[in-house]
Amino acid sequence: MLPDSTKQRAGSIAAGDRVFLVLLAAVAVVVGLRGILRYGYVGQDFLYHRGLIVTFPYTSWSFSYSQTSPPGLYYLGNLIHEYVSARHYLAILALVFLAFNISGLWLIYGLLWKCIANSQLRYCAAAFVTFIPFRVIHSIVIAADAFTLPIFALVAFFTLRLFGNPRSGRSWAGMCLCLSLGLLCKYTFAGMLPPLALLLAVAVGTHLKKGERLRWGLVGTLSLALPSALFLAQVREINRVNGAVTGAVWLRKGEQPVMRWNDILLLKRSDLDLLSAPGYFRGKLFEVRRYSYLGLVHVSSVTDVMDLFQPPPKEVSTDWIQRTREPLLRDRTQLSQHLEIWSVRVCVVYSALAMAGTLFCGFLSVKSLLVRRPLIPNAAIVITALAAGFYSPVFFSLTRLIDSYGAGFWLPRLVLPALLIFYSLGFVMLDILYQHLGRLQTTLRPFLCAFSGYTLGACLLFIGFLA
Repeated sequence: MLPDSTKQRAGSIAAGDRVFLVLLAAVAVVVGLRGILRYGYVGQDFLYHRGLIVTFPYTSWSFSYSQTSPPGLYYLGNLIHEYVSARHYLAILALVFLAFNISGLWLIYGLLWKCIANSQLRYCAAAFVTFIPFRVIHSIVIAADAFTLPIFALVAFFTLRLFGNPRSGRSWAGMCLCLSLGLLCKYTFAGMLPPLALLLAVAVGTHLKKGERLRWGLVGTLSLALPSALFLAQVREINRVNGAVTGAVWLRKGEQPVMRWNDILLLKRSDLDLLSAPGYFRGKLFEVRRYSYLGLVHVSSVTDVMDLFQPPPKEVSTDWIQRTREPLLRDRTQLSQHLEIWSVRVCVVYSALAMAGTLFCGFLSVKSLLVRRPLIPNAAIVITALAAGFYSPVFFSLTRLIDSYGAGFWLPRLVLPALLIFYSLGFVMLDILYQHLGRLQTTLRPFLCAFSGYTLGACLLFIGFLA
């Protein structure tokens, strides 16, 4: 039993909290703008995405479900290219992504305030998720991943409202429309459909009287039917054109897996080499079975693994259009390399907390749903379930892919909102345990202060090599 942690957090952000969060968001904006000025939006698969943006939808090949992503990115990018600026459209798109992601962060802050009671842990969690490098970097990179955090946060926001009160027609509509929008930007949003159905079925069965369950159950079914039908229609179109998502990337029957379960779940001795913060290319992180999946996710989460926020080469073309026509090869500064080495070592604590917190909150969430009694805050149950759903399509595909390593299926950008939630759950777990300690809280306050200082140091490391 965790009696204190069962109390639902009020979740209101006080005036002092707002000042702190505004400062966090302001620094995040500055770091993002710095990345845009360094062409940090020119990232993985840049030429592929740029070509589809510029030609959408005027040539027969400009968009087809044979591609690896839905049309959302290319539609928005082309609107900016055609009606805003054909010269600066990439930078403008990156600015739009930055604004989207800062807005999404505010929703995440609200969810964290509902999950965490202790103010120091709230501030630590908010700062960490704001500045962790993979979130900062992929909030501006030209790719569909930049859509995922704000849309995930919106779906979680509406789902939490429905989980507490399934009588809100506006919340059903908001959840339905946001999830449908997500599926037009990234197929992995389909993984959220099963946990959504479970959470909302529990809410209808628990909070409504018998006479209301049929009506609101039908509303819920129709609300999930639209995104489900949209996803099935996309899958049918993918199959019709023999798209890469269901075809070329998968192992054939009988072929041995490239990435095995022991590569995914267990650490390797060679993971110690990752403590030197190697880059993606020079460190050859894509070599088959050289490192564990856990080690690769860790180093790529807490460092600028592809050096996208590093200074661009001096010989880059002075012509704006020319210099955004091809990827930019960068080198880390000596200072950045030192800071990233410290980051990958210091943040081992947070990756361990993320795994422990995810298992801890996952167990209590399942138990809460089974006994129909919240053992952890409702917000924690909702974000845990939705994050697990978003993560599952990529995670359970790793052993079935032809090129899990070389194609970068271990990179955190593919599971960005889920991984951000997993890191947050480490702080949620600490808060629940802290609240359970009762009289011992006074004794442990110095350790809590030390942990807060440690987290501040980690965030300063992140800002140091990103800005």
